[in-house]
Amino acid sequence: MNEVLEKIRRPSIFILLLILNLRFLFTVVLGERQEILTILTFFFFLLSFDYTAMRREYLYWLGILIIVSLAQFTPYKQNVLTPIVLMQCISTLNLKTYLRYNIIILGGTALLMLLFVGTGQMIQAEAISTIRIRYDFGYGHPNAAALYYWGLFISILLYCYISKYRNFIWILLGFLFLVSVYLYVETDSRSFIIAVISFVLVLCYFSLRSRFKRDYRIGYSRYVLYLLPIVFAALTIYFAINVNDYPVLNILLSKRLTLYKELLDGLTPLQYLLGTTAFDYIIVDNSYLHLLFEAGVLVFVYFVWLWFFAVKNMVKQQNFILIAVFISFLVYGLMESLLLYSVIIGNNIFWVLLYRYRYEEDELFDPESKED
Repeated sequence: MNEVLEKIRRPSIFILLLILNLRFLFTVVLGERQEILTILTFFFFLLSFDYTAMRREYLYWLGILIIVSLAQFTPYKQNVLTPIVLMQCISTLNLKTYLRYNIIILGGTALLMLLFVGTGQMIQAEAISTIRIRYDFGYGHPNAAALYYWGLFISILLYCYISKYRNFIWILLGFLFLVSVYLYVETDSRSFIIAVISFVLVLCYFSLRSRFKRDYRIGYSRYVLYLLPIVFAALTIYFAINVNDYPVLNILLSKRLTLYKELLDGLTPLQYLLGTTAFDYIIVDNSYLHLLFEAGVLVFVYFVWLWFFAVKNMVKQQNFILIAVFISFLVYGLMESLLLYSVIIGNNIFWVLLYRYRYEEDELFDPESKED
């Protein structure tokens, strides 16, 4: 029985990713929720799940999250469970295969959207300027388009990094940066360009340090890396509570802080444990508030637990590119809910690598390894 499941698991994962991508296209782009896709998602989760490599710690946390979800079920609980289940599905799958699947699905969809929709157009009224014209590339919103391309770019980058094309990684980075600038000009997505800049700055910082100091090892700065999720969550809550003291920042964040405060003011003590249904009527573009309150703080605790041990292994491996990718995801999460936006399958790279690095250093990403 196990041999049969193992044979069908790989194609099942590809179909699962394809179904998640279709859910994004139907729900976000076309505005039509297809229940059949939800049923198929559950079915292929069962086929793709890696039952043989389940760790006790993971099983405990999954059980807790399922109990919390059943105690107060909302559709948003699926946003929490999807990446957590998916990272176990891909826990022993070859990473090159997984990234190849992402590139095929994301790249194929992006190409079709460009051919049939082009850049699209959206006219928005703004508090700062009367009108601004933005381009959504057919994805329904410019920020959604930027998120989609972000997942594609990271998939391409990491695939090349663990393949025989590693020697051309800096050329690829330069090309992706230029395309990112173009996307920013078209979409005017501030969250996207800030994430790109964060990636560049972190990578340049560590790369320059290692170039000028041959035996450079990440030192005390690793403690900053360990605490980043907690720091970003604390900053989010602080600025939301004190939104009236930071009106300029609130405007720069497109009034996001006002919505954050509305969410926090409506929470009851029990919702800190079981999660809230407020996301049904309050649009909160912040990954940390979603992590804290979609299924309660236990999800955030599990996330921080994974983050600490995963980054510890990345630091041990001195993997600057992967560290830069992870930090850029965290920065992006300050202004978008990408960490739990699993139907954009490129976002799940974060969880998949987080889970794998929690337990071990992945040899494919070792900067010293050589690919034939």
